[in-house]
Amino acid sequence: MTPRLILGVALVISLFANSAFAQNKIDEMSLDRWKLLREAERHQMNVAEKYYREQQYKIALGEYEKFVTLYDKSEGTSFAQFKWSICQIHLKKLNTAISDGFQSVIDYWPESPDAPNAAYYIGRCQKEMGEPKKAKKSYLQVVSKYETSLAAVYSLSDLIDIADAEMDVPGKVATWRKLVYDIKRTGGDANSLCVQASIQLATHYFSVAQPVDAAASIATTWKDNSFPYHLWYYCRTPIGTLAADAKTKDKADKSADGCVAAIRERIPTDVTKEEDKKNARDWSYYIADIHAYSRRDDKAIEAYQAILKLYGPDDATLQRFGDWYKSVQKFDEARKTYGQFAIRTEGLNQIAYSYRQQLKCDEAVAQYRLAAGLDSQNIPKWNEQIAAAFREAHRWKESIDSYSENLKIDAANTEKWLWLIGHTQREGGMYKEAIGTFRQCTNFPENTKWMAWCHRQLKEWNESIILYGQVTSSAPDAPWALYQIAQVREASGDKEAAIKAYQTVCKKFPKDGHAAQAHAHLQTVYKINVTLGGAAEE
Repeated sequence: MTPRLILGVALVISLFANSAFAQNKIDEMSLDRWKLLREAERHQMNVAEKYYREQQYKIALGEYEKFVTLYDKSEGTSFAQFKWSICQIHLKKLNTAISDGFQSVIDYWPESPDAPNAAYYIGRCQKEMGEPKKAKKSYLQVVSKYETSLAAVYSLSDLIDIADAEMDVPGKVATWRKLVYDIKRTGGDANSLCVQASIQLATHYFSVAQPVDAAASIATTWKDNSFPYHLWYYCRTPIGTLAADAKTKDKADKSADGCVAAIRERIPTDVTKEEDKKNARDWSYYIADIHAYSRRDDKAIEAYQAILKLYGPDDATLQRFGDWYKSVQKFDEARKTYGQFAIRTEGLNQIAYSYRQQLKCDEAVAQYRLAAGLDSQNIPKWNEQIAAAFREAHRWKESIDSYSENLKIDAANTEKWLWLIGHTQREGGMYKEAIGTFRQCTNFPENTKWMAWCHRQLKEWNESIILYGQVTSSAPDAPWALYQIAQVREASGDKEAAIKAYQTVCKKFPKDGHAAQAHAHLQTVYKINVTLGGAAEE
């Protein structure tokens, strides 16, 4: 954006301070105008709008034109001409849309609510045709002439897009600020575009280490108790990006300090009420998290220690503190933190999981067994975790033994333990054993699918096909199962049968995604062209 155009925006934008927008969306007629239409006019407009909503733009265009011809003095005539023009856009006739459509709205109905919208769409068409200079001029005219219209808000939003494409940062900032501070926010798109601008402006300011301006932008959209969360939410990514580069680390620290200060000044000092205590603790978490994103470990530790001192060593805080230690690869410190849990078994659970994350299976199992010793009412829960740890370490027999122990002591969940045993056997290459285990499960067709898969690994093609054939009786899975049969035929070397199977998928389920896969496979592998309905192409 040139300095002259930026100045143009600045001059006209002051007119927006008390703007009100009667429309929620730019391509909709307001209810107040709709009430002014006669019954016959409403009927014709409804017909046109129906086709427009269905994206049948050529038919809709004809219906809007019919409205203009039949009801040339109606309140809805200018709107019908406006929508006729939008249909031309969808039909890729942008020049026609401008000259015969939008310009006609402006010329013949200059005082109508559709004139500003038509003027905006002229700029939009120019933008889409690759004429940014003309588009900017048109948008600025809309902003200047129709300062209280929704079209002006759209024009400002599009000016941001153009400035972005031209890498014009000052132009973007100037226009963001107009949308954020000078537009009166109402419902619908006007509000949405202003909210979006407040986020974009704040993100920019975070990225250039202007946290006070960033916080001010956030505060235009989220006030009172909603402010700390949204400041934290939107500052994290830009601060993290700055902190990752030594050249911009100072900017990260400055932005982080500013955000921390903005949140800290809102933290309640009187926490006698439970709501205030919760807010104080949650907002203190945000402070610790912001320090973490700025990669200042000492400040993050200091923040968590302050929370524990002020509000007590509750497990929720210890969990967050320990998780942060893990995120910076300080696993020993994390485990010390989890060890302070009031609920001892959960602390052991977290310690065990931290060992699993480091692929230290034996240490994890030892912690789970300690937890089981303290929690005799939930032995199956701890056995399951032990089995999972062994499974992750590919210690298949020990994993299966742990799941099998649950079969003995937790008969109510027999299906669950059989299922997990079957998958552990499958992952461990014990395909015959897995087939036998899945056969004991009752969750058809899922168990049958995996039995068939195991037979495929054993190259027992006929057995696999028989089982996939059983799955075809399940309506939602039939296309998938037929496709699997085709793949098995192909893997077995039976080319002719594979082709027929792929064609069967196409014929029986032409609208299913597996038919598209089969169609593509037949074309690329076998050079056979068939329609998705199965007939040969001419």
